[in-house]
Amino acid sequence: MSATCTIGIDLGGTNIKGGVCDERGTLLTRQSIETEADRGVEHVLQRMAGLVEELLRATGLGRSQVDGVGVGAPGPMSHARGIVYSAPNLPGFVDVPLREQFAALTGLRVVLENDANAAAFGEFAAGAGKEVRTLVMLTLGTGIGGGVVLDGKLWRGCFDNAGEVGHMIIVPGGRPCPCGQRGCFERYASANAVAERLCEAVRGGEDSVLGTRVAAGETLDARNVRAAADQGDTLAARIWDETCFYLALGIVNLRHLINPELVVLAGGLINAGPRLLEPVQSHFERQSWTIAPDAPRIAAATLGTDAGTIGAAMLARV
Repeated sequence: MSATCTIGIDLGGTNIKGGVCDERGTLLTRQSIETEADRGVEHVLQRMAGLVEELLRATGLGRSQVDGVGVGAPGPMSHARGIVYSAPNLPGFVDVPLREQFAALTGLRVVLENDANAAAFGEFAAGAGKEVRTLVMLTLGTGIGGGVVLDGKLWRGCFDNAGEVGHMIIVPGGRPCPCGQRGCFERYASANAVAERLCEAVRGGEDSVLGTRVAAGETLDARNVRAAADQGDTLAARIWDETCFYLALGIVNLRHLINPELVVLAGGLINAGPRLLEPVQSHFERQSWTIAPDAPRIAAATLGTDAGTIGAAMLARV
């Protein structure tokens, strides 16, 4: 077994995913366990350490054969200080010196990174972006996570919060966001926002085949909206197209700010395939300038739920 292996840990509120990667970003083994977040910080760290032990056993690696462990964690954090400031869905994770504590538990060098950044770096190192040097990734889920790779290096910004593209304001004075702003990108173009906006329209008196389900208080998601649009529902089709419009608007702004070779779309919405990518591309072309040939390619992520694990492992090499 190669002596240049690293371990990646993707810490989530529901599950902890882990894997061992070689120097090319190939997963040699992977495992997932429940986080059991409600049992507190120390318990979660012990769960993470136990997962490292399982991964070592599965590969037959000794600690001397592992260069380090990368941890992708949610929420605002300091990469430089190794501290998680506040992690949504992880009770008690407030000002946790995760890097120091996890290194003490595992006996390994630890690198702490934001989970969205780790996923973006995974796609750069071993996924959709492995042939480029500069990319932006948008993860379209509950909100919109993001990560930026510039000339082969993850861009963290002066305060370790670069890549929070979901909180670009695209509608001044628009929909309120839990971050405290109004009109954030993720309040219009995330997977959750698709269903939320349709439900609001139905409650405001607009017709939809989903109206009965909305009235009954059923939980709908973007897949329901897309299916209704495919069946000819006018409201659902409008909401879906507006989502693609807002996604394209965000990509236009990122084009001018960062000038990436590639914009990678990840998360649940990309399961729509061409039903997402084609209208996003079309709206992008209609909104973007034509005075310079610098449009990025827009593509779907390829690593799925492994992106964060692979990215965390590859960042442990940097």
